Amino acid sequence: MNILRNKLSITLLAGLVLFACADLDVSNTNAPDQDRALAKPEDVESLIRSTFLVFWQGTHLAGNSWFIATQGDGNSCSWGNWGMRELSSEPRIAHNNSPAWGYASSAEHLWYRLYGAISSAKDGLSAMSGGVDLNTDADPNANTRARIFANWVMGISHAMIAIHHDQGFIITEATDFGAGTPELSDYNAVMAAAITMLEGVISDADANANSSISIPEDWLHIANFTMADLAKVTHGLIARYKAGVARNATERAAVDWASVKSHAGQGVPFAPVGDTQYWWSYTHYYGGAQPYWTRADYRFIGPSDQSGRFQTWLGDNSAATVQGRSEIFIVTDDKRIVGGGAAEDSLAQTPGKYIENVGYAFLIPSRGTYHRSYYLITKTAEYAAIETAPMNDLVQQELDLLIAEADLRAIDAASAATQINKSRVGIGEMTAAAAADDIGAATDAPSALDAASLWAKYKYEKLMEGNQTHPWLNYTDRRGWTGPIGNDYGGGLLPGTPIHYPIPGKELEVLLMDTYTFGGQENIGQPGTASHKMREGAGIHNRGFYIEFQERSRMMTKADLK
Repeated sequence: MNILRNKLSITLLAGLVLFACADLDVSNTNAPDQDRALAKPEDVESLIRSTFLVFWQGTHLAGNSWFIATQGDGNSCSWGNWGMRELSSEPRIAHNNSPAWGYASSAEHLWYRLYGAISSAKDGLSAMSGGVDLNTDADPNANTRARIFANWVMGISHAMIAIHHDQGFIITEATDFGAGTPELSDYNAVMAAAITMLEGVISDADANANSSISIPEDWLHIANFTMADLAKVTHGLIARYKAGVARNATERAAVDWASVKSHAGQGVPFAPVGDTQYWWSYTHYYGGAQPYWTRADYRFIGPSDQSGRFQTWLGDNSAATVQGRSEIFIVTDDKRIVGGGAAEDSLAQTPGKYIENVGYAFLIPSRGTYHRSYYLITKTAEYAAIETAPMNDLVQQELDLLIAEADLRAIDAASAATQINKSRVGIGEMTAAAAADDIGAATDAPSALDAASLWAKYKYEKLMEGNQTHPWLNYTDRRGWTGPIGNDYGGGLLPGTPIHYPIPGKELEVLLMDTYTFGGQENIGQPGTASHKMREGAGIHNRGFYIEFQERSRMMTKADLK
């Protein structure tokens, strides 16, 4: 019998997990007795407290956060680590969903950690419904705090399953694993369930009796945080998820943008603080300050170029053009890229607020000169230097720019320009966008140039401000701007890039499902899947699931790059 385990690393055993075969009636002797394991209030509270860290590590301390960052053409890297070289090379290849793939663990991390968080939250909620009382005289709000928090983690975890995977299981406190295999649902259904959960969290957290309840610092690694604060963060996350779940330009246009605007307007930034060990972020460390790690992709910064070099680099996007690309200097007045502005000589460019021209490209030419870039992203250098600074996952600029997209889709040029200028002028120090500018169309490619349309300026700002925050943002934005398959007209994903990822191959084996995948030049115009059909006789039973935290024990060095 094939039993999968998600080994993350801390002390607690979570209860029930849904992924295993049940055509054999064999008990799992490794699973703890859940009634005994969660009989004490302190054990239940500890389990629920741990769930967000499992979620965080699945999104910020997992390998797929890196191949997604490079596939979103914000970061450029040709190192093999975490599958980046294979999955961001051009022409794009199909994702290798075999458990034998050398980087299979990178592709599995998100799935297993998110369902690990969901499983723990469910087990905690079930224990409380079964009579375990967390309230004490000293803390009469413990039950309310734990229940709202567990539901929140379940909501954001389901949302990220919908963001990254083509399908998933919807698990609630009421799910009965003993009743048979939960049905798989497509990404839209999983996201709808997630939004329902998160809207419930907002309602409960904002209730007068609950809004002032504090959330201990070690639950989120944020000091002085209340349920009212959690509700505001959740508004922002709902705005992100509703926009980001779209797989192409048609789906993004169909998003309820009035709802996105409403939630974004009520949202606030979100930034857990690092501790150098468990509360840590690949996104903010390796992507933010390591000169031998990733670089700024020219598709990311090139739309600000005033010299014409980027347009020459871009060319006709043919295979020959792509393979002939190499590093270039750009001329821009975006102070986030170059401190001195457009008039500065390319060899003497001063560092920008987010990016620095270091004068050498570093990445190995034989792996594709199109990966190489002179420009290093230093946006998260403050965190990378001490690793105990805030890890900015949701920033105000993201919320402002989601409002801008809603305004553009409502043909409100004046309001859109106001939102765009908060970062374009307030941070980039560029010429202000104006209501009189051509509003353009959702098919416009990103551009920072003064003559560009409002849509083009918006897209440039969204990529610039989303980079090095939540690792999926550049990818999900480009995905939602992708036009007809094989057409990159709107700054979308490169042709052949997967628009989402399959259930991990190892999990498919346990579920007795045929393997399938997405992506690759040969699959352009096709859904990219071999089969979604469950084989006859497949069932389910419970298994033990270790919820442990991964400790970052050392810094990566040049020797680690391969």
